[in-house]
Amino acid sequence: MKYLLIISTLIVLGQSLSTQLSQQPSCFLVNSPEENSNLTVNYIVSGLDENQTDVFIRKKDGEILIKIQNSRDGRIRELLKDKDNYYVCFQSRDKSYKMVSFDFDIEGVDKEYAQSEQFDEMSKELQNTQKNFQNIYRNQHWISDRENTHALVLDQTEKSVQWYALIKVGVLIVISSAQIYIVYNYFKDKDFSGQV
Repeated sequence: MKYLLIISTLIVLGQSLSTQLSQQPSCFLVNSPEENSNLTVNYIVSGLDENQTDVFIRKKDGEILIKIQNSRDGRIRELLKDKDNYYVCFQSRDKSYKMVSFDFDIEGVDKEYAQSEQFDEMSKELQNTQKNFQNIYRNQHWISDRENTHALVLDQTEKSVQWYALIKVGVLIVISSAQIYIVYNYFKDKDFSGQV
């Protein structure tokens, strides 16, 4: 929950947006929290005929404070004299497809993105993460060693099975040869001519 709060704070304090441009101005509301705040807008346009883009900052009554024409990318910096709402606007000068990515920042607004307690928590989380990575690393090496041992045992078992199979075949051949020899010699001297 704390991380969600940090992320939402970063989004609110340092806005980074992207939108598609048209021939109608696309304007974004910026609230100046105090008088004499500096508004900085960084932007870049991508698409077709990127230079055919106007960027301007205006008050809510429509008065344009600053306008940059035929610009593809850059930075606008304007002093917002009043504590009021202002608009950052982007407009395409033609019908070509364009996207603008931009962010804006108001100087003078206290931007404490992270506090020391959050760093302490992050440090603890990083230590836990490091311990988990070390456990994973040890487990991977243990599994690798175990697989190597199993491979050696399997190889030795395969060789043993092959030798035992060869020995069994050899013994069977010797037994069969001995049986054939014994039966042949037993019947070799016998006369089986038909005396009944």
